[in-house]
Amino acid sequence: MTSRILTRWLWQGVPFGICPLCRSHHKLDREYIWGFFDQWSMQDTAVERLAAARGFCSDHAEQLCRIEVQGMRTTIGVTDVYIATVQQLLEDLARLRPDDTRGLSKGPCPACAYRQQGLSRNARYLLEELLENSDFREQLTAGQGLCVAHFNLAWAAADADEQREVLIAVQSRVASRLLAELDEHARKQRAEAAGEPAGVEADSWQRAIWMTAGRPAPVRAASVPEATNPYSPVEEPSSDGPV
Repeated sequence: MTSRILTRWLWQGVPFGICPLCRSHHKLDREYIWGFFDQWSMQDTAVERLAAARGFCSDHAEQLCRIEVQGMRTTIGVTDVYIATVQQLLEDLARLRPDDTRGLSKGPCPACAYRQQGLSRNARYLLEELLENSDFREQLTAGQGLCVAHFNLAWAAADADEQREVLIAVQSRVASRLLAELDEHARKQRAEAAGEPAGVEADSWQRAIWMTAGRPAPVRAASVPEATNPYSPVEEPSSDGPV
């Protein structure tokens, strides 16, 4: 059975009805942005990769700014790494010729690359847990399953029909239950059901969005310790570190 240390991020999502790979996705982002801010931004190779990417993508740039401005009350770290990025941009613009139809080259966002590598590992861990750990399989089935994008990631990572069979079984049960709740929610919106109390179906429309689009990340900056359930609007005390 896969080590619980390796699968801890997958397990963190299950009790809160979060796609386990969405949870891993958000933790990988948090880990990278904190690591970059804390140490990698002082390493030439990391700064060179950032310059080759023309800076972070919009999502990761926003996360870095949240650490700087909201967490540390300074912008010197962002300024320092983007000096090198803009210097590289100017040098490349000076070499660019009007007849070059390719324009400026652009490498991958280093934070996106880090996340994708980590998600690929976690997709393999998830497949192993689904087959070997009935508790994980049952909790995932009783919860929200996987979002579509991460279902496809796990599907592509599978190396046996047995793994894909269990993915189909879990996701089908989750989707069938969600559809029944959506139908019930729609029924209670009609005039003939006026006055009926809302039940578990009340937020089914939101869960349908999360299943199809993926779970949005918690809004807190990486420099702020996470609450017990970081996806809850109510902050809870926690001893977790920055990642």
